[in-house]
Amino acid sequence: MTWPAVRSEIETLDLVLSGRSLARYGDGELTLAEGKSIVNQPRGPEICQRLRGILLGDGEPCLVGIPNILSKTPKAKFWAKYTRCTPLLTPGMAYASSFITRPDNAPWIDVPVYWQKLEAIWRGKDVTLVRGDAPAPHPKQPDRFTGAVSLVASDLDSAKSVTEIIGPSVNAWRVYDDLLSQIGRPSLALLCLGATATVMAVDLCKRGVHAIDLGHIGMFRALHLKGKPMMKAYR
Repeated sequence: MTWPAVRSEIETLDLVLSGRSLARYGDGELTLAEGKSIVNQPRGPEICQRLRGILLGDGEPCLVGIPNILSKTPKAKFWAKYTRCTPLLTPGMAYASSFITRPDNAPWIDVPVYWQKLEAIWRGKDVTLVRGDAPAPHPKQPDRFTGAVSLVASDLDSAKSVTEIIGPSVNAWRVYDDLLSQIGRPSLALLCLGATATVMAVDLCKRGVHAIDLGHIGMFRALHLKGKPMMKAYR
């Protein structure tokens, strides 16, 4: 079995704009699916099992995004080692691209049409934003963080309204049920909460919520607005 082809980033974004929910897998989510801990989320039987199940098809009708390893990503060397996770994937399943929020991994999306389509997700809409609190410094790399540095309410100034629900940037899974209770059933939920957001997108989608796991997009959008290049050093 080889790593599957995935939908392109723009095709994935267009599907999201059409109303599809999206759960994304990066290196951390794949590592947890293998049953190992990551820096901002300890392993546990429930989250690891959920992440494996979604890769196997339990997430439908939510789109499942995985790294577009077969693309011409400049991070090919980094992603090559994650081909070990191929046995966790489902042959024939139509995966979306998790690089939809990673213009450092997919520099071809760093173009005006991409940024316009991205903002169209929330423009003029009532949004529930679920994000982590202030991230802590990475224990081994002080210039990095253990939690997602991503969207905050002020970033969504073109939305009709924004309701923020803030969880812990580290080990958000421990308060998962409480977060779901707070979220309820909004029409649109944007999720920036690490591996917890991957499972949350699926569960909210099954409630009828348009739920989109946007990961670190706020960090890259901030660089874009400042006219700065995407962070090449960030995995």
